[in-house]
Amino acid sequence: MSILFGVIAGLIGFAPLAASANLARRHPSTGTLSFGLFALGGVFVSLIVLIAAAVICAAVARDNIVGFIVAEGIVFLGATIVYVVRKNQVFKREQDKQD
Repeated sequence: MSILFGVIAGLIGFAPLAASANLARRHPSTGTLSFGLFALGGVFVSLIVLIAAAVICAAVARDNIVGFIVAEGIVFLGATIVYVVRKNQVFKREQDKQD
């Protein structure tokens, strides 16, 4: 059960990072600083969500914390990798269509 909650917490922790990346892409500024600030904000909020979920799990079920954190981390990193690869492939396809 703790692994299932870890998967859910990992997906919820990924949501702020994905939202900040989408906001950065839609922002009219083309500067690297604005994109970096959006990304940094998303990472900060995501880490707060992940740490808060781990603390709650430690307070409620200390004996299941290892499975929870491992599942949370794997899902968070996996979702981030899939998101980045997908976004970069979409960008390459749009660039190929323009050529």
